[in-house]
Amino acid sequence: MFPYSWLSSTINWSLLPIHLLGIFYVFVAFNFRPSHISDRSYLKEWYYYNCVFQLGLGILMIPEILTSSLSGWHYSVCHSGTLYTGFFSGSVVAIWTFTKVVDLLETMLLLYDARRPLTIHIIHHFLSLSFAFTFYSQNFALHRWIVFFNLTAHVFLYAYLSGFKILNRWTPCWVAVCSSQMLQLILPFIATFSAAAKLARGTRCDANALGLLTLQIGLGVLIILFAEFYWSRVQAFRKKNMKSGGGGTSNSDSSEQESEKVLKKLKARRPSDETVMFENDFPELRSVIFSP
Repeated sequence: MFPYSWLSSTINWSLLPIHLLGIFYVFVAFNFRPSHISDRSYLKEWYYYNCVFQLGLGILMIPEILTSSLSGWHYSVCHSGTLYTGFFSGSVVAIWTFTKVVDLLETMLLLYDARRPLTIHIIHHFLSLSFAFTFYSQNFALHRWIVFFNLTAHVFLYAYLSGFKILNRWTPCWVAVCSSQMLQLILPFIATFSAAAKLARGTRCDANALGLLTLQIGLGVLIILFAEFYWSRVQAFRKKNMKSGGGGTSNSDSSEQESEKVLKKLKARRPSDETVMFENDFPELRSVIFSP
């Protein structure tokens, strides 16, 4: 059995120091800029070992996900069961919680590498840290899905950043990365309404109304931020390609011919053209989370 009660009390005691650390992190991330470019970057190693580590945590979480899923949707979103007290699941949730502190080092590595973290990157890390420590002691059954989807999304992301492009044979790697990043927010967001409906009908549910509302607001904000982030980049990508293929002519026939040439060129380069969308056309999206 995992010592959840003891660790929960300890984490509750650390909420103030953790949030002060988060505020300090935001201040440093927005204001600190290195005076010179480092000769040695540790980012690729960071991404690689994070991918392996979070893949291991995700695999250990699978028995809990399968057991809760086989018990039905209501059970999976409203009954924590042995989520926090089971040896494997309890360990994964606890380790996942503490990794949100370790994740802050990623921003420091970006700064050390003379890169400018995007606002969405900084906000995401701060909110993730706050959520992980605040909700650990709330005994929310929904936590199982949030943890599992976050681990899955990170495996895709860190594999992509470290150079191993998962699912690249079936779909461009940027699609797998963006889709997993959005789904890890959208699916738990939908599940919160299911849990809220159970509470409203007086059915037992391991959650509380205020916590669910807070979770919905937080997930909603992140969904909007991520959606706007990806959409603006895709639109800029399309605009850039139309400009490069238009030739600046006002003749409609000529424009159509040029457009057809661009489309043929793009189709001929698939899937590599779509794959390098983040890497060549938008260097700041090579990591999806920062710009050079």
